[in-house]
Amino acid sequence: MNTDNDFIPLNHKIKLNKSKLALTCLLASSFLISCASDDGSSEKTFGDSPTLELNLPASLTGGTTSSPQNAKFATTVNQSIKMAKSGTGQPCAFIGQDDEDDPFRNGYETSKFMISTMATWTCVADLLIDVSKFVPHNGKIIETDNDNNSDTFEEDEPTHYSVTDESETQVTVRLYYNYSRSQPPIVGEQSQFYTSWNEASNGDIEGRMIIDGSGVNWDNHDSDDPSMMRMDFDYTDASQTADMFLQFDENNPWADGFRIQIVKDLLTNPLLKVFQAKGLLNMNAQFNPLDSITEVPDIHLFTVSDALGNGATIAEFQNVSLPFVLNEGLNNYLGDYLFTKKDVYYFEDDMDWDYINKTIDSSEYRGNRTTAATGGTWLFPFNPSLDLIITELDLGSDYFTGAKCANVGNECDALANKVHDFIGGFADMEQNQGTDPLDWRSTELTNPDYLTTVYPNGIDWTGAFDHVFVPE
Repeated sequence: MNTDNDFIPLNHKIKLNKSKLALTCLLASSFLISCASDDGSSEKTFGDSPTLELNLPASLTGGTTSSPQNAKFATTVNQSIKMAKSGTGQPCAFIGQDDEDDPFRNGYETSKFMISTMATWTCVADLLIDVSKFVPHNGKIIETDNDNNSDTFEEDEPTHYSVTDESETQVTVRLYYNYSRSQPPIVGEQSQFYTSWNEASNGDIEGRMIIDGSGVNWDNHDSDDPSMMRMDFDYTDASQTADMFLQFDENNPWADGFRIQIVKDLLTNPLLKVFQAKGLLNMNAQFNPLDSITEVPDIHLFTVSDALGNGATIAEFQNVSLPFVLNEGLNNYLGDYLFTKKDVYYFEDDMDWDYINKTIDSSEYRGNRTTAATGGTWLFPFNPSLDLIITELDLGSDYFTGAKCANVGNECDALANKVHDFIGGFADMEQNQGTDPLDWRSTELTNPDYLTTVYPNGIDWTGAFDHVFVPE
């Protein structure tokens, strides 16, 4: 049966261009040129720089990588080297999920995909904060050594920047891309990269980073990728919160926005819940559009971990459509279905599994079944009939009759779980294994507190990416 790899098709993966959005945002060696500028301004530093590092365990991010495993990470690592040469020395390359082509392979892989993205951006924010100490804070727009008329011009690196002191405690960095030396950006013009942070006298840090994804010419930026990104951070002596909002390009056929939120509890027992990560993918269409289904799906993610990296995650796919195609050429179609699937994965600090439990919590038949009642075959050509499916999946002789997944609106949980066969590993799917440890992780996952909106204002994208930050 064609179930499209746990019913999330590979050709509809989320493309966040994590590596391109990671360190191509800043060429620190260019950014530091102004240290020796002769503009009459004095260098201003604030002593120890505030840091946004969350010290996330490797089990949450996949760990850092010092050498590219594939082309996607090549840019990240190369830019890390450039940063290191400038004295910052902080790598922002994280492995994320093991399978780069399928972040939805299981809930744990999805969680690492999500959290590694946030780890990358908090690292980038730290780099900006560090480097800003060594340049004039006079608000003037200064050119970098990335000349767009030069043979060595890099489109994904800034051509100009400015650093401004908004107050005694707040600093704003703006990066501009693809401007010429003869027509530079002017003060007041919106930059493609905006970061502003405030460090209060008690050490609390608030800030915001905004990136115009379409305004920065990343080599592999597609029209359906996220077009805008915003990350808010709020750090106190009790907790650290980073909240990221991604708006997809209007050309994306199925996704509107993606939100990732991570909270680190600084006061709790380190062997209990220290880290909590939430994710919400807001959809505007089904991965597999079907005439019989009008519902729009949601994908919720919820992850917890102790300080060492032992944790658990839930990936819940709500109201997802799935066509069961048995043999398209012979018009053998088991029908249209609507599912809600819950993928629970307990992991250890070494990233090995501790407990895996995938279930179809609800399913509903929506019609269009053409599979014959009898007379089919498992042999070539593959063309099973309902009676063969009943026997093979042990569904009971009266299945596909009465109210047992026979009519539109009927519940089909038995069929759905047997088709995905999380126990037997049907179609090479990862099997359910292990037992619930019944520890603090089980308690935290009993009633996961999912995100309810992808928008900063809770309603829409209005004002979400305005280059304004006023500390509370």
